[in-house]
Amino acid sequence: MGKLILENTSEIFRPSARAARTPASVTRDILKVIDTPGMISFAGGLPDDTLFPIQDLRNIFETSVSKKGAKLFQYADTQGYSDLRAWIADRYYPGSNADEILLTSGSQQALDLLSRYFIEEGSPILLERPSYLGAIQVFSSYAPSFIGISYGEEGPDMEELKYALKNSSERPKFFYCIPDFQNPSAYSYSLETRNSISELLLKNGIPILEDTAYRELYFEKELPTSLCELGPEHTVSIGTFSKTLAPGLRVGWIKAPKKIVQDLIVQKQSMDLHSPTLNQELVYGFVSSSKYEEHLSLIRKTYRQKSEHTHACLQKNFGDSIPLQISKGGLFYWLEFPEEIDTDLLFRKCLEKGLAAVPGSSFFVGKPERNHLRWNFSNASEEQTKLGVERLYKVYLEMVSNC
Repeated sequence: MGKLILENTSEIFRPSARAARTPASVTRDILKVIDTPGMISFAGGLPDDTLFPIQDLRNIFETSVSKKGAKLFQYADTQGYSDLRAWIADRYYPGSNADEILLTSGSQQALDLLSRYFIEEGSPILLERPSYLGAIQVFSSYAPSFIGISYGEEGPDMEELKYALKNSSERPKFFYCIPDFQNPSAYSYSLETRNSISELLLKNGIPILEDTAYRELYFEKELPTSLCELGPEHTVSIGTFSKTLAPGLRVGWIKAPKKIVQDLIVQKQSMDLHSPTLNQELVYGFVSSSKYEEHLSLIRKTYRQKSEHTHACLQKNFGDSIPLQISKGGLFYWLEFPEEIDTDLLFRKCLEKGLAAVPGSSFFVGKPERNHLRWNFSNASEEQTKLGVERLYKVYLEMVSNC
């Protein structure tokens, strides 16, 4: 009996509305082309992989397998390794405990779990403009109504936030924010802004989702108190070891009131049962040792040097033609070009010249701004940075001459 062959498989495989409305990640797509010969990429938020403590992790692996054996490869508690949860609570959330921590497969899963928990179709949610494109991607799949709040050097525009709260037809489900070396802008909230936002959102009964992915990557001095410390009763904190240890381990966390954590555990059970036990063991073995502080000092020193080199290259080429401030932490520069420069076009022309960075329009909900470019400085070598900035400047001059 012959097989029935359909010319159009879409008649069988019909995606859900959620799948259809999930936007592709521009950085994931860009990463596909970085192996092109001669291509230099500043697109992904990639840590410097020469700093990964490979030998230490190998030693921890061998010791852990010797001591715990098959248990490391068996099913485990959905909430995650209790010792690591206790360590996170003690270090980052004074006064909290392991019961308020849920370990996740990176902070991206944390965002998805919280989206499941909070968002219903059409629900208004508040977030910064610009904002982390990975969060926009996750939130979009749950079909909320986005309310963007302009983000400046001191933090979100407070008057704009107050106006949005006053004029929203429905109380927003949450305010998602990155107060420390934000992706993409690299800005951080002032202490005054942190206090004002915490008080305002508590008054209006709106939860805060605080993303702390870059908080440890300060170059000068430690940052002001976190929003979670200011208002633990109405703040959910998201963290990750992707930027401080290694992204391939995929270990992140959510810190929230116990009732919310219990609900999130059920959601995670339906998603993946639990995050990889072995990875959690590796992370705990390293961060609980004296070597973690040494490691943090090394990556801060290295990234500060890379930031300063990047700034010097940008200054040498662009001079006063674009505003430049040296980065104080994180992984990015947020380059602002004259209004007439469309960075979507700039991006495409740069790819033709063997250069990849991320156009700023990807980081906006609603009407995008099209004159920014996000530049990652943590992964490239000094020579690659020098060459990459020179290529960027040549493309920029070509576009200016055609304006």
